[in-house]
Amino acid sequence: MKKSLILLVVSMLLMTNFLLPLDKNSLPVSLEDISQPSMFLVNYDKIYILENATIYIYSLKDFKLIKKFGKAGEGPREFKYRKDAPMPMSISFYKNRLLVNSPMKLTYFDLHGNYKRELRAKTIDRILFPFDNKYIGIGSTSGTDNRIFMGFTLFENDFNTKKTVFLSDFEVNNPRKITLPLTNFFYKPIYKGKIYINTSSDEFMINVYDKEGKQNYVIKKQYPKIAVHTNYKNEVLEFISKSPKFKNGYEYFKKILKIRKYFPPIRDLQISDDFIYVITFKREGKLWECIKMDMKGNEKGRTFVKLNSYKHLSFYPLLYAVYKENVYSLVEDEEDETWKIHIVKF
Repeated sequence: MKKSLILLVVSMLLMTNFLLPLDKNSLPVSLEDISQPSMFLVNYDKIYILENATIYIYSLKDFKLIKKFGKAGEGPREFKYRKDAPMPMSISFYKNRLLVNSPMKLTYFDLHGNYKRELRAKTIDRILFPFDNKYIGIGSTSGTDNRIFMGFTLFENDFNTKKTVFLSDFEVNNPRKITLPLTNFFYKPIYKGKIYINTSSDEFMINVYDKEGKQNYVIKKQYPKIAVHTNYKNEVLEFISKSPKFKNGYEYFKKILKIRKYFPPIRDLQISDDFIYVITFKREGKLWECIKMDMKGNEKGRTFVKLNSYKHLSFYPLLYAVYKENVYSLVEDEEDETWKIHIVKF
């Protein structure tokens, strides 16, 4: 009798679990329509995805498509898009507006994708982020010996006065060498009037600047070095040889390619709700480490998130976003050829 009661209770529990709707954290959720996403944002209870010159808006509640808009062109609701452009299109947020960067143009939409206005910018080769009547631009920046590097430039409102805040070691115009793995940079470096830049390829370091481009403080962390595997160079060369964008320059790439001994400590970073989230190159299978810190760099926790495979030559940020202490990642399922949202709670 006792055994029968136990079996009955277990059966009822199993039936109850089967009949209840799945919690959104239990399984990855497929998104319709997406095939080649380049940027992924989560904010204001919505998901925003950039693919080529089109922006998709999904509901975070049920993951259903709300709206898609945008196309390549010269009109006020169109974007100057070229797939092989030196600086890609990007999307970000500014004062409850969705901001779209395309060459020499900033286009503002409301959070539902309705067009508001556009601004013609006097700089063609930078991704721009407005703040406090200024702009911080990520892109081609002059260095020594007439060499051009990836860097951060602070512009006044008229774009005529500018100041170099940080110059990376990655040369972008007729490079004499290309050093991989890349140090990727934050695509929304402004948070509450300060500029946050991961400034080192060798150390776990984030420099914090004020709105005038003066350094306020530095976040540094002791972090163990992760060696680049011995087959990495061959993987890069194979990628270049098959890439429609790079394969014609294969011999040149092969000649100037340099491989770091260690991966950069910071693969990507985001700031959300007064916390800094850092993706590193530490892995557990297909999962990547994510470190949560306060705004002074004090560690608050670690987890592992699923991300797409590593791209050797891309300055686009990773396809993940932090919102209300959840880490959302957009990952391609190659078996059923769909893109799925994975969610990790911190």
